[in-house]
Amino acid sequence: MDLFGFLSDMPEFVNEKVSVALLTNKEKGTVCPAILYWRGRRYRIVKVGLHHTVREGRTLFHVFCVTDGATFFKLRFDTETLGWKLVEVEEST
Repeated sequence: MDLFGFLSDMPEFVNEKVSVALLTNKEKGTVCPAILYWRGRRYRIVKVGLHHTVREGRTLFHVFCVTDGATFFKLRFDTETLGWKLVEVEEST
């Protein structure tokens, strides 16, 4: 069982550019994904699980594990290009 309580097979590795709408909170100083646009579809993010950073060379990436309630997504934000990639997708069973 994973972070969101899904029992499933292996995730699908995607590594595709996507668009992400963010919610910001000035009081908390936080930013989190709210809507994911991928392959012509809109996914409303209902829960953000883990968030961590990874450095590859000089580039810092923010990695978010999120769900729309039915599907798990791993998103990666590149702080150098300011672009988003969908890294993994996993359907709940």
